[in-house]
Amino acid sequence: MSRWSTHLLRFVDHVTDRVMGAATVTKLSAFMVCVLLTVAISHTAVARQNLPNMGEPADSTLSPAAERELGEQFMRQIRARVPLVRDTRVSEYIQALGTRLASTVDTPHRQEFDFFVIDNPNINAFAVPGGFVGLNAGLIEVMAIEDQLAGVVAHEIAHITQRHHARASASDSRTRMTTAFAVLAAILIGQSNPQAGQAALAAGLAATQQSMINFTRSNEYEADRIGIEVLSDAAFQPIAMAEAFEILRRKNSINSSGAQIEYLRTHPLDNNRIAEAKNRAVNLSGQSSPDTGPDFNFFKARLRVLSNTDDARLIREYTAQLDAGSTKVTGGAQYALAMLSLKGRDHQLSLKWLEPLLARYRGNINVQLLASEIWFAAGQQSRALENLQQLIEIYPGSYSAVELYSEQLISQRKLVQARQSITEYIRSVSRPNVTAWRQLASVEQKLGKEAASHEALARYFRDINEFKRSRDQLELALRAADSGSQDELRLRAQLKDLDLLIKGR
Repeated sequence: MSRWSTHLLRFVDHVTDRVMGAATVTKLSAFMVCVLLTVAISHTAVARQNLPNMGEPADSTLSPAAERELGEQFMRQIRARVPLVRDTRVSEYIQALGTRLASTVDTPHRQEFDFFVIDNPNINAFAVPGGFVGLNAGLIEVMAIEDQLAGVVAHEIAHITQRHHARASASDSRTRMTTAFAVLAAILIGQSNPQAGQAALAAGLAATQQSMINFTRSNEYEADRIGIEVLSDAAFQPIAMAEAFEILRRKNSINSSGAQIEYLRTHPLDNNRIAEAKNRAVNLSGQSSPDTGPDFNFFKARLRVLSNTDDARLIREYTAQLDAGSTKVTGGAQYALAMLSLKGRDHQLSLKWLEPLLARYRGNINVQLLASEIWFAAGQQSRALENLQQLIEIYPGSYSAVELYSEQLISQRKLVQARQSITEYIRSVSRPNVTAWRQLASVEQKLGKEAASHEALARYFRDINEFKRSRDQLELALRAADSGSQDELRLRAQLKDLDLLIKGR
């Protein structure tokens, strides 16, 4: 047995003895299981590309391509194990906000960014190697205006563009080995308690990511500085980053649990950082005024309703806000109450809450989408479908409208029309929402088109970098295709391209 293996087994035995049966097993596993997903994958990616030893510059230690691959592997674990908010309207909003910020950044290599929301009430946000940014629903909830949320997102974008993950991978191998010991112990523990392991991943995700980055004071200040510039360039208020920090510190001071909120554990925050953020913001010219548009309030309201576990409490809270007469929350409160009424199948009440929204925000796509949902549920199907058709014409790149339109057509068994709507959307945009492929696969299956259904699923898995599962679906599609047909030739060509892609990675 090698010396490395001996040390590893001793460490596993030691940790197992300490934590098995202990009350803190879930919390301990939370951190260590997540460390595995970053450190072990990072080690594999670096080794596979024969990159230099630790201590070399970031570009040599972990290339941008390897960093993206690391992030993609980590995201596969996130999608499989973490409670993501999978609502298309929520996803489109956060992706649009993040893209607006990221588009202002010049990087020497082409950098794609993906933004996602986790259904978790803890206040946290984090950057994943390769261009992925995650935000907990709890953090979004405490931000008062869109600019403040943008400040947090800009900070995380800066961690990625400044390649803090790659810099961290240049740490000494001894630290990496120690971490590897810990994560293997966590895996063994998780095997004996899978449920705790899954909860652990969600709880410790952000802590592990930021631990991998190994945030130093200089990294944090650098992310602040770059992030504030990103805010300004994207026409947000630069001062909003300091405001977001003050909100987080205030939330931490009134935290009844006595424990530090998750975000501050991984992003140390002191008076000097807030003061410097304010000074940098003041020195930037061309500051914009706050965005008075309603979309942020609709986004927050929708996310709150979707993440909520107590509808009655939420109804009381939003009703109280309306009774207080605050114009800042009126639209969001009415939107939430309309959603909650629809969820409770009280269609007359949902129509009642919809009326003031349409009177004030008739041209807003979020209100129009909600209107189509309510009209369809209330028996006004033709009105709902016609409204969605108009929205698709006005917003051809919005999958939210296509998705809802197709869902309503499917419920009426108009499958061919639904398939046409989805395929037209996919062909009309350069980077279609990956969920469209999954919805298309479902429609094809209902139409009895087995090969087409598997082919659409293959594209879905390919677009989320699940290449093995994509290949499996192509194999199934080939079995269902007619021998010698054009479908068979196309599928074989796709399979060949996919194999080349896998080999190249």
